[in-house]
Amino acid sequence: MIERDPHGLPRSQGGFLDASLSVGGHNLGQTLLELRAILENATIGIMFTRNRVVSRANPLCASMWGYEPDELIGLPSAALHPSDEAFAELGREAMPVLAAGRTYRTERPMMRKDGSLFFCRISAKAVDPRYPRQGTIWIMEDVSEDRLIQDALDKSARELAGIFETSPIGITVVRNARVVRCNRRFEQLLGLPPGAAMGLSVERLFARGDEAAALISNTYDELLAQGYQRGEFLLLRSDGSEFWANCSGHVLDPADPAVGTVWLVEDISRQKAAEAQLKRALEQQETIFDNAAVGIMLTHNRTIVRANRRLEEIFGYGPDDLMGRLASVLHPSEEAFGRVRERALGAIRQGETFIIEIPGQCKDGRHIWLRVTGRRTDQERSSLDVIWIFEDITERHLAERALVQARDELEQRVTERTAELATANAQLQGEIFERMQTEQRIWHLAHHDALTGLPNRALLHDRLGQALAQAERKGRRAAVLFLDLDRFKSINDSLGHAVGDELLKQVAQRLGGAVRSVDTVSRLGGDEFVVVLNDMICVDDVVLVAEKIIAALGPPVRVDAHDLRVTPSIGISIYPDDGSDAMQLMKNADTAMYHAKSLGRNNFQFFTASMNDEAIRFFNLENRLRAALDQGELVLHYQPLVDLRQRAVVGMEALVRWNDPEQGMIAPGEFIPVAEETGLILPLGEWVLREAMRQNRVWQEQGYPLLPISVNLSPRQFRQRGLVETIRAILAETGQPARLLELEITEGALMQEVGETLSKLEELAAMGVRLTIDDFGTGYSSLSYLKRFPVHKLKVDQSFTRDLCEDREDAAIAAAIIGLAHSLELDILAEGVETAEQLSMLMGYGCHKFQGYYFSRPLAPSQTDTLFHPSSILEGATDWGLVASP
Repeated sequence: MIERDPHGLPRSQGGFLDASLSVGGHNLGQTLLELRAILENATIGIMFTRNRVVSRANPLCASMWGYEPDELIGLPSAALHPSDEAFAELGREAMPVLAAGRTYRTERPMMRKDGSLFFCRISAKAVDPRYPRQGTIWIMEDVSEDRLIQDALDKSARELAGIFETSPIGITVVRNARVVRCNRRFEQLLGLPPGAAMGLSVERLFARGDEAAALISNTYDELLAQGYQRGEFLLLRSDGSEFWANCSGHVLDPADPAVGTVWLVEDISRQKAAEAQLKRALEQQETIFDNAAVGIMLTHNRTIVRANRRLEEIFGYGPDDLMGRLASVLHPSEEAFGRVRERALGAIRQGETFIIEIPGQCKDGRHIWLRVTGRRTDQERSSLDVIWIFEDITERHLAERALVQARDELEQRVTERTAELATANAQLQGEIFERMQTEQRIWHLAHHDALTGLPNRALLHDRLGQALAQAERKGRRAAVLFLDLDRFKSINDSLGHAVGDELLKQVAQRLGGAVRSVDTVSRLGGDEFVVVLNDMICVDDVVLVAEKIIAALGPPVRVDAHDLRVTPSIGISIYPDDGSDAMQLMKNADTAMYHAKSLGRNNFQFFTASMNDEAIRFFNLENRLRAALDQGELVLHYQPLVDLRQRAVVGMEALVRWNDPEQGMIAPGEFIPVAEETGLILPLGEWVLREAMRQNRVWQEQGYPLLPISVNLSPRQFRQRGLVETIRAILAETGQPARLLELEITEGALMQEVGETLSKLEELAAMGVRLTIDDFGTGYSSLSYLKRFPVHKLKVDQSFTRDLCEDREDAAIAAAIIGLAHSLELDILAEGVETAEQLSMLMGYGCHKFQGYYFSRPLAPSQTDTLFHPSSILEGATDWGLVASP
């Protein structure tokens, strides 16, 4: 018997093969020595298996698995795999390939002796495909590090792709002046459908075609020279409209510019419009300043920094002659200027308006008389900046002197003229005082809300700017509270604008009492108020003020025998955390206010970045929903209402769905809240009513039995004026009797404005429309009102049905609602039934009408037979011991 080494190769007693051993003229010993050298020194693992057992392996292969070479020989192949299932899977894949004489290749995890895993690249081939027992040769390579690198590259690529596609800024890659790649935002900016921008010429993007080529050439020269380029360009959308864009470009590879460039494109049309508006406002102010009928001068610590043309004309100076001079140049002497300045400083420093009549000196030395009005421009600054208004009253003063002179010359007539002159003097003083009052009244009207007397938008922005400047100087915080009165519109619409105006006045008073005197309460219009909090040390101070405002508005407001309750939704933004300028803080506070409304009203919410994203999503969904209404993308599905005593379908509930061309079928839970918030619920609800009645008429024409259709009315839809007339018109239009329409109204909607609700319900009931209280038991209704309302049916809410079998409290509530319905002789139906156990318990409580997935999901009108005959459930009704009622 031949002795073999650990690799399974034969050796002589001395450890070396006999060099003289030869077969067929070949030196077999030499060949085996060479093969052993190859096996032991190979840089990859080599293994031979026979009958699923390791028969040979080189040292690298044993090291790869953490074994000594002798340990690996005779080891079952399955021990090298993570599990028996992994080994079996390899066998199923490899056997057909090996049996066909081909090479089997794969990459898979393997298990070392210590139980750790590593990735291995494997190549295998049968020694002799005709004789499988001759075994298999396996070539192994540890690729764990390559695998980790590849996984990291894949993850990085996914993250970059995610950033690319979700970026709010348009991104495009340009090569040879054509778009080779872009994200969806870039296409949206250009008004292009997905994929339409690929291959588009860059020249096509510019609104000014004749300038595009030169602009591109200059831009690319700068881009190649610097590696990047930024600029603002007028771009063209696909619909022909233009917009300003801020474009930033970078060379992908400075060493090889031909690879292309990447551009970031941001729509700055609003910013451009705002800049243009600001420029126009400044030009208007300049026009007013330059063409005013009085002289106007601005001084900074006694130095003239600006003067209008009228002031230069009054004192006889040329254009800009007064710039940089001391204000004393307009006075007869330094002493005269000192006396006036001493009198003015006290009033001006206290923020008061200083008015005086004094002599002035013109450039040519002439003296004139002036009426001078001065007021400080900024109370917070340490420097003294004052705006002065000069009126030339020389003629009037001369007239007064002439009167005095005439009095001296005609002293004998003084007695008889005294009364007349006193009257004239009183009238003159009255005119002066009236002019002063008029000026102050004009300023007040220009900066305050006419209804509440609060600062208006213009004064608000001025105060907010001052608050931000103060906060920056002191290193403190400032806060903007955007406040909207919940359901104010319904009060205004139902009780009239006079009541609404008085309510706003009292709300304004309460808001003023809830903040400090240094803070600002402003009314923007309607029921929107803004509160600016100055000099806040920490956010907790803002919370206290918000809570104080909610408490102040909590008690009812008495207006014309009405006790009105108004609650606020408050959005809060903090300087500098949420923005560094007034416009950004106002916008963010407004966004936070809408978030507060969505969380149930009568609360306050601080701004977060996610709200901005949510606001954008809400806005996009609103626009898409409007388009869906116009383009007929809404559809109705119908769910049968089953009576097991009759073993029949006794009605249908119409449920709206949105068949979006891009996202497919969208459930109402996603778009109905948007419709409620934006008012789209009114046209949407009217469409649902009309479409449900139209479909019922189609079924009747097809020979199906007459069944009532249930339609949900939202609270806002129920409160709208003209609801009864709209329903009557739809029934007449579709030719449907009122008894085939069943309106489902939530418990909460019924309890608002109970008197008006009862009147509207009685009108609908008189028409023959059936009324159902939906989601009964989830609100706060009064049984005394329930008894008065002309309702026909109660529905056990699915929130009670869902946990009926596990929650004793839900079971007790469901039993109580069913018992209450029987006591009041009202029809009762349980919704959300999904299991036989729920059905059994509800029937035990005395309920026999049901709705839910146990019987049928909501189905399209095309599935009519299933809707009218859910046979698999109804035929099994006998399992519950029921028989059909006659």
